[in-house]
Amino acid sequence: MTRRFATAPLPAAQLDPLLDLARRAPSAGYSQGVHLLVLRDEALVRFWRTTGADEWFHEVQAGVMSAPVVVLPLADPVAYTSRYAEADKAGHGLEVAENWDVPFWLTDTAMVVQNLLLLVEEAGLGALYFGIFRNARAALDELGVPAHVVQVGAVALGHRADDDVPSGSARTRPRRTTDDVVHHDRW
Repeated sequence: MTRRFATAPLPAAQLDPLLDLARRAPSAGYSQGVHLLVLRDEALVRFWRTTGADEWFHEVQAGVMSAPVVVLPLADPVAYTSRYAEADKAGHGLEVAENWDVPFWLTDTAMVVQNLLLLVEEAGLGALYFGIFRNARAALDELGVPAHVVQVGAVALGHRADDDVPSGSARTRPRRTTDDVVHHDRW
């Protein structure tokens, strides 16, 4: 994850193909309820201010504020419940959001984000996935996002600053071993 971005712009001609590929992640029932809201310029300034992320990042990771783009991955639960009310998917009770043990609108959106992070890395750019912990709904309302659509974090994108170095928990906590994570036949 990039913590210091260069101030260079990220042209749409460079970003849009990455977003197009990222969105091609699996989609339960081909519901396609994932949206990507790209914020730049004044919309980005309002997002930082409304969520309070500007204050937090200025104190903790000021270099993130130089990212020229933030992408909001958004999940539309209604696209999934509507899809699973259709004849070829009906009969499982999944036309009601509360009946989903795993809300696939969140899972599918997370897969799109993972694709985006991998594609950005492959393109030699920088990215930081982060949570929105204050005023998320207010920010979405300000950006015209329908009330039933939910945010699944945010992704800052841009060119890495020359002095960007790994930081955060990955430097202080070891990665768990494969044996701790992969289980065969039983836990």
